[in-house]
Parts: sequence; C-alpha cells; structure tokens
Amino acid sequence: MQITGTHFNYYQVCKRKLWLFASGIGMEHTSDLVHEGKLVHEDSYPQRSAKYEEIELDGIKVDFYDTKERVIHEIKKSDKMEAAHEWQLKYYIYVFERNGIEGVTGVLEYPL
Repeated sequence: MQITGTHFNYYQVCKRKLWLFASGIGMEHTSDLVHEGKLVHEDSYPQRSAKYEEIELDGIKVDFYDTKERVIHEIKKSDKMEAAHEWQLKYYIYVFERNGIEGVTGVLEYPL
C-alpha cells in the first residue's frame, strides 16, 4: 500500500476513517462536504494557475507548488482540523525531500 497525505490526515482525525480509507472503503465521493472542498480548491485562487503547479509525486497530490520559492501551498476549507492538516503538509515536505527536493516549506491556506 502506498501511503498518502490523506492517510496522515485521517490518522489525526479518526482511526476508523483511516482504516476504511486504507481498506479501499470510501463514501466521500458522494459527500457534499468533499464536493464543497473541491470547489474551494478550484475557485479560490484561479490566478495561481500560471505561477504555481499542481504536483503529483509518490502518491501525493499537492494543491500548488511554487517552484521558485519551494513552497507547498495546501488549501483547506476550514481550520477546524488544523493539526491533521499540519501533519499532511509535513508528510508532503518529507516526500519532496525523499525525492531530492531540498529546502521545501509549506503553507496552509483557509480562504473562507
């Protein structure tokens, strides 16, 4: 099984949710909250498309990566579970470093 940032997030939020996700059992594709989060991601920073890149690397998907400043930008709908978001971001930084991309930092953004 390939570990993703979602695994780290769910570990902080709910161990049962992590187990279900890791076992391939998920209902989030029908969730209104997940849909709302995707809209926040897509609509909050449309001007970033030219400057930043969405990156997929070793099973993770980073919302925006500033290649010049080496900053991962992770967009979340709410700061309600900020500790889980921080662990997800730390894992993303670890994956970048494991792939030889040094000096990466991260920023959590809550546009709403």
